[in-house]
Formats: sequence, structure tokens, C-alpha cells
Amino acid sequence: MTAPMMKPLVVNDNKLTLKVSREPDHVARCQRLRYKVYCVERGWYNEVRISKGHEIDAYDNRSNHALLTRPDNGDPIGVVRLVLPANEGAGPDLPIQEIDPNPLDFAEEEIDFARLAEVSRFAVTREYKNWHPDGPPMKNESRQSSEKRFSLFSVMLMRAVVLMSRQSGVTWLCATMEPALILHLARLGIKFKALGEPKEYHGLRQPCYAKLARIDEEMRVLRPDVHPMVFGD
Repeated sequence: MTAPMMKPLVVNDNKLTLKVSREPDHVARCQRLRYKVYCVERGWYNEVRISKGHEIDAYDNRSNHALLTRPDNGDPIGVVRLVLPANEGAGPDLPIQEIDPNPLDFAEEEIDFARLAEVSRFAVTREYKNWHPDGPPMKNESRQSSEKRFSLFSVMLMRAVVLMSRQSGVTWLCATMEPALILHLARLGIKFKALGEPKEYHGLRQPCYAKLARIDEEMRVLRPDVHPMVFGD
């Protein structure tokens, strides 16, 4: 599936701005934030491809890209992309297959590979770990309150995943996530199912998948407070 031409989409609630686009300038901003997160903050200089302060790879050309920013100054906070399947006779050809050639064989149900895309480069810069649009963290703020701040960014990035999926006709998602992120999303009502055992890939990572319609249904029950922020209804 070649990434279709799409009109840029901006969601602005006066607290955070989320932009989804494939415009070159927008993609470049996403790549710069990825460089900051994966190279500067995590030190993955030898594990990723770098070009003049941008983290890039071959999947960018068939991906939809989302960037989360501050509306007051435009500072980038978080990023995520949706890698669309190639579907050229050899399966979906997604980044998840770099860890295991056939990870989707572990799925508990039949997956429509033509409508499967990968959630990739889901990241928030450490610079904004304790920032919140409603104000700075309180002194001696509890861990629970700190997690709520990060949850807002996760919810907005998952909102981007839903928007990009709808634009591209995607109904199934897969990903390779840190186990902690899978648990974090599950607490928000966003549940991914494991595909086999965790793998060593820039640290321990869990291949996983989800059906978008099922996430929608489960969130309505498990987290009705969060559901509208992700699915917009």
C-alpha cells in the first residue's frame, strides 16, 4: 500500500497541537525530533540512520507522520508515524519483521494484511516529561500525577494513529513496544495483544497487534473518559 496523498490535518485544542501530514517540511520536523529522542537522549547513534540531524529510514516514504507541539511556541513534544504495508507479494513488509520474519504467525486470529499498518517511532522528548499545558508540576508531585501528564501525550499520539488509520483505510495495527509502554496504554484502555515472546531490539521489545475496532469498543467500556480524546466521538 503506497502512502496516499493526504491533506494535512491539524487538531488544536488550545493546549496541544497535533498535525498529521506527509508534506516534506512536516516529515523533516518529525525526523528532527526522532533524532533528538533516539540519538541525543537515548544514545542510539549506531543503531539508527542519521542525516544532518535527522533520524531517517526507508519506511518514511510510505508512512503517515504526526507531530505533537505546543500551540504557544511550536516546540515539538511527541512524534509517531504509521507505516503502511507494501503488499507486493511478500506480505506487509513492515519494521516488525526485522525482529522476527513471521511475527504475525502468532496472532490469535486472521489478520487482513492489506489493512495492517505499524505504529512506529512513538516517542516523547524527555524535555517535556514533566510539562503539562495546565501548568508546571507541583513541588513533590506524586508519581501518579506525573504519569497523568505523560498520559495526555500518549492519548494525543494515539489520536493521531486513529486519524492516520482512518485516512488510509487501516483496520489492524501492529507494533514493537517496550513492555512498559504496552502496560501504560492498557491502563488507558488501549490494549495490544502479544505476538510471541519479547525480543532483544534496542532493549527488550514486545511484538504486538490490535484491531482498531476492538480498541474502540473496549475503550468505550473501560475508559469512557479517555475514549473521546482518542476516537473523537
